[in-house]
Amino acid sequence: MKKVLLVELSVFERMTPLASGYLQAYAMTEPVIRSEYRFERYTTVAKTPRADVIRDLVGSTADVYAFSCYVWNMGLVKAAVDAIRQARPHAQIILGGPQVMSQALRYLSKTDERTVICNGEGEITFTQYLLALTDSGSRLHEVNGLSFYCDGELVTTPKQPRISNLDDVPSPFLTGIFDSDYSIAILETNRGCPYHCGFCFWGAATNDRVHRFDEQRVRDEIKWIAKNEILFLFIADANWGMLSRDVDISQHITNCASDHGAPNVVYFSAAKNKPHAVTKITGIFQDANLIASQPVSLQTLEPSSLDLISRSNIKLSAFAEIQEDLREKQISSYVELIWPLPGETLDSFKRGIGTLCENEAQTVIAYPHLLLNNTPIYHNSEKMGIVSRPAGGGAAEARVVIGTKEASEEDFIEGMYYFYAFHALHNTRSLRTVSRYLVRQSGIQYQDIFSAFAEFLRQQGEDDPILEYMERSIRDADYYDVNNYGLFIHTVVHEHRELFNDHVRRFVQGQDWWGDDKVRALFEIDLLNRPYMYSNTPMDVHAEGFQALHFLGRGPRSYTVQVPPEYMADLADAVQIRTTPADGVFTVEHKRLQYPFMPTQSRDHSGSYCHGMIEKVGNIMPFWQQASPPDVYRPVNESSDEKGLYPHVEI
Repeated sequence: MKKVLLVELSVFERMTPLASGYLQAYAMTEPVIRSEYRFERYTTVAKTPRADVIRDLVGSTADVYAFSCYVWNMGLVKAAVDAIRQARPHAQIILGGPQVMSQALRYLSKTDERTVICNGEGEITFTQYLLALTDSGSRLHEVNGLSFYCDGELVTTPKQPRISNLDDVPSPFLTGIFDSDYSIAILETNRGCPYHCGFCFWGAATNDRVHRFDEQRVRDEIKWIAKNEILFLFIADANWGMLSRDVDISQHITNCASDHGAPNVVYFSAAKNKPHAVTKITGIFQDANLIASQPVSLQTLEPSSLDLISRSNIKLSAFAEIQEDLREKQISSYVELIWPLPGETLDSFKRGIGTLCENEAQTVIAYPHLLLNNTPIYHNSEKMGIVSRPAGGGAAEARVVIGTKEASEEDFIEGMYYFYAFHALHNTRSLRTVSRYLVRQSGIQYQDIFSAFAEFLRQQGEDDPILEYMERSIRDADYYDVNNYGLFIHTVVHEHRELFNDHVRRFVQGQDWWGDDKVRALFEIDLLNRPYMYSNTPMDVHAEGFQALHFLGRGPRSYTVQVPPEYMADLADAVQIRTTPADGVFTVEHKRLQYPFMPTQSRDHSGSYCHGMIEKVGNIMPFWQQASPPDVYRPVNESSDEKGLYPHVEI
């Protein structure tokens, strides 16, 4: 029997290789393939050393290699293909996935007629390809959806029609192809996307039509995932919440989690124009303690940019209504932006983030703009003035956009410094009470505060680790890495927390509005309210005493403080209050849903954890609640040097 090796080089460890599972499951419906081929799978993360991957693939001595090709692994795939071709010149190689579709001139060689590209959905084409290889004569011309060289000429066969009945593809979960040795399960309940966003290949690849897997099959797959104790579930649909059944399926996920103890966490890409359905779904997951945050994929608020990228967003009035609803239900949410998109200027980018803050956005993440093959922007890049650069190191083949017609490279860099400053200040709630007061009472705009803080950070010395992180990330395009923003939060809220606290203090003290007595009082609230990513980060020790608030004592992960009546309205507006005491004496409880920091874990682990936590920042913000009776907490000795200072908590 011939050996087929299905290769997936993923971003995350121990993730179900769904694409490979579908290919194998469908191919095995053919009796000829079952008798002629045996299947193996090779899965590892794309960050695995190149030499190790090549050694493993060449050493597998497969007759057919099938690679799933994406922007994050294409550099590694090309190196592996070259090595396989040298070591095993008679091996057959098929490349599929969004990075190589319709890109035969780029990835195929006239001198290599044994490597082909699949130009669409893979299941039918891959199966017909394997059947064609069983004949002594070449029958690849009869397989739809392929590109390959023959006698020095490039051949591209007609497109393969999309699979309209997805249940023709057997489930790799339910047919025994997958075992339980995974930590992350990818679940697909439908295929397709009705939108044509310029930066995305999803809609263009599927020609609008959304096809569904049978609901009972989906429910059975979820039950399999739960029974096999797979902890993380990623729903791979383009628009979760778009179909009415998605709410019921979400409830089924929580029921299975309750019965079997898994999954523990659910991730999904939210439907763009069904915010109320998505809010209901997020509430279902939140109620079941599947720590969830509602994603809101706006990408930009600039109308001219939205026109250029063929995208429509929910109205700001609806967005504000949803944010208020989420806040009342204590459900976290995060907004996704892309910088820079065509039509977006530096000013509109800054202004858009300010507008989101005005409309109660909890967390905002500005992702880099990846120039993906086959997207509308890719095809119109010259017209749109797209300037890009490589990113991701040798494993990836990513190109990130660093300039457009409307935003120069200098604008892009300033926008990145602006976002990092915003990420550190707003997403961690480090100046929430002060900034809300300034915007509402003094006419200052949010973007002015973030711009000033970005400029302040850029003025720090060369040996400043926070500034160094920002500079390195922008210079080397490290922001492309999925863990980069999370590691920045790890840096400012854990690793260099004391330094960041000092930066924020010196920043506010250098502003004109620091002369306002109320600003100084509200800043003390912000100091108390700044969250901790980890349950064992040492509690802050501030070098300056409190003047407006009365610090009374501390617990293992809490502070006790008395807030004067004149600041109660601003406090209630900005923090999470459970109970309001008549005497204004609060316990600020920081023990929430944090995990401890584990030094033995990799920095990537810390970055992934912190990124996930900042997307759900409401789950780690402290609760302000009525303090226990005065004899329970330890009062500060008014005559000692401890007056007005936080006692250091030993961990």
